[in-house]
Amino acid sequence: MNREEIIDWLLSSDPSIRWQVKKYLLNETDEAIHDERLRIDSEGWGKKILSFQDEDGKWSGQLYNGKWTSTTYTLLLLANFGIIPNSKTEKACHQLFINGVYNDEEIRFSSKQKLRDNGVTGLVLGILSYFEFDDIRIHGIADYLVRSQNADGSWFFDDKEGAEIYSFETTMIVLKGLFEYKKRYPERSRNLIEAEKKGQAFLLNHHLFLNIETNLPINKKWLKISFPYYWFYDILVALDYFRELNLNEDRLKTAIEIIRNKQKKDYKWNLENKHSGKTFFEMEQVGKPSRWNTLRCLRVIEWWNKSP
Repeated sequence: MNREEIIDWLLSSDPSIRWQVKKYLLNETDEAIHDERLRIDSEGWGKKILSFQDEDGKWSGQLYNGKWTSTTYTLLLLANFGIIPNSKTEKACHQLFINGVYNDEEIRFSSKQKLRDNGVTGLVLGILSYFEFDDIRIHGIADYLVRSQNADGSWFFDDKEGAEIYSFETTMIVLKGLFEYKKRYPERSRNLIEAEKKGQAFLLNHHLFLNIETNLPINKKWLKISFPYYWFYDILVALDYFRELNLNEDRLKTAIEIIRNKQKKDYKWNLENKHSGKTFFEMEQVGKPSRWNTLRCLRVIEWWNKSP
């Protein structure tokens, strides 16, 4: 198959994929892209997910637990779809915020929680920012995350011994949360510049996945690409983040080559991994051609090829 045939294959899918093909691979007009995004809540996967929403705005009666059908992860998936914020998502965001905000600077969904969770806080900050949820206390959450950054640029989810094991996951979640926050509140972007640069440098210094001392993968699971990726880290999640920033860097090259080599002879990429847990429905099968991964890999590689 050639590129044109792959594009046709991607366009024969869900509107959540089609609008991104039109934007990132075809450079269509803003009007055409917007019209396609409008279809997400009335067709296909987006419509189906919205149909499972509870009357009070939650999903599965859960704020965070009950992965992957809780309110947090359902909103995250809808954001990955690119759904345009609407009254249903606003209602869900209201539930997340009023039941999660803690000391006007963190997100804690349980009254029994004794330690911070920067991963959950960063995740919810990104969700609330994407869906344009308006509450002045959101600024306190962003400021708190900046203050919680480690000296090496990483973030740990809490202060307990062993939290460093998930430093890449937590750092990526927080960086993506701050990125969405900056898009929502560009006037506050100056407050984030130093923290963002330090966090990006932490990932880049490891070429996204390598142990600096041994030059071996820190975690081989990071080399398997999945969708939905939820809170998990992998090299494609990181590459797509740097693509969004338009930050072309030599230290991305190794990860780019790994992604490039995963392309099959038919020009597609497979779904390589699935994160276990309950879902409303399955979009794709592990080991089979994946429209989600093909879209994401293709836009990363084409961005890289066009960058100076």
